[in-house]
Amino acid sequence: MMSAAATPNFDRIRREGVWSDHLVPVFPTVSFPNHTTFATGCWPARHGIVGNVFFDPERGKYLYSRDADWLTECETMWQAAERQGARSAVFGFIARKSETRGALASRIDTQTRWEKRGSDMARARKALRLLKKPQAVRPALIALYLKGPDKVAHFNGTLAPETLAAVEESDDVVGMLMDAIAALPPDRATSLVIGTDHGMMDVGPLVNIGRIVNRHDIKGHIAAFGASTYFYLDKDESADRVAKALSGYGDIFTLYRKGEYPAYAHIGGSRSGDLMIVARPPYWIEGPEALPDYAELLGIASFWPSTFTPLIGGAKATHGYDPNIPDMHGIFYAWGSGIAVGREIEKLDMIDIHPTVMALLGLEPGKPVDGKIVKEVLAQEADE
Repeated sequence: MMSAAATPNFDRIRREGVWSDHLVPVFPTVSFPNHTTFATGCWPARHGIVGNVFFDPERGKYLYSRDADWLTECETMWQAAERQGARSAVFGFIARKSETRGALASRIDTQTRWEKRGSDMARARKALRLLKKPQAVRPALIALYLKGPDKVAHFNGTLAPETLAAVEESDDVVGMLMDAIAALPPDRATSLVIGTDHGMMDVGPLVNIGRIVNRHDIKGHIAAFGASTYFYLDKDESADRVAKALSGYGDIFTLYRKGEYPAYAHIGGSRSGDLMIVARPPYWIEGPEALPDYAELLGIASFWPSTFTPLIGGAKATHGYDPNIPDMHGIFYAWGSGIAVGREIEKLDMIDIHPTVMALLGLEPGKPVDGKIVKEVLAQEADE
């Protein structure tokens, strides 16, 4: 997307900072597991957010929740910073607030739906106001989670004019932040770290997972999103029977049984279901939460085909596939104080963002953490 858009500020970081076109996300390569991994440096098997939608045997259904109480382990970077005496401000990120413990950073914004949050530029300006505060009260860490081109790309495609316009708007936000950082006095050394929680690819037919479930009378719950589905089977349902029924769709998706998930799927635990399917590109999957209210009346899950291309409202691009697919990779950019100059990193992992940011802050990473410091990002590594 960026190579097709005008991005002078990202281009400047390529010259003056560190960058990579291959920030490898965790699986599932969708927002909430990677949103959480970016913040914690942990695999989903540890932090517990194994999808945008999933079921927990005790808590029930998780549906795009930002409540930190859903995390099973791991500290976010702002929790680790606050524990070590460094104030943090967090806007938009998951797990900035707990329903039982309250705010987990010195300052957070309200947890509202995307459509009510205003523009990315408006949220970035909130950060700038904090950045300009006196050193004694300025947060050591300001974390911003912004919309970027994600939703626009879903409904228009990766290279549509609307998508490229959204990319350029993101570049404008980056430029505003860079200008503000450059204008700070020398005693307020600041670095800017940017990442996306996944990549994106253009797609074709939708897998009608509701129709498949009904056709084979699969008893239990499903959690479907992006390109995968978890099956949580009732006690009287046979995993062998369901696996046999789903084996006939090998040209559409790959089936995995619990305990035999692929090496790239660091999910584990009871939240990841008894069976899992992962779509083969260009097929994609969405659960009933993503379908319009009238879908059931139209009989989509009753008599429509197992795959179809929506005439209106369907995704033109999505994510959620095997993280080894390059199109699923996000971008990573870093610039400013403590950052190496003019360095491209061939590949880095989402779990490595947290410990690298904590190193820039001069703090220890959260406990526990699965990632490592990406030393190539740091200026002293370049000096050595």
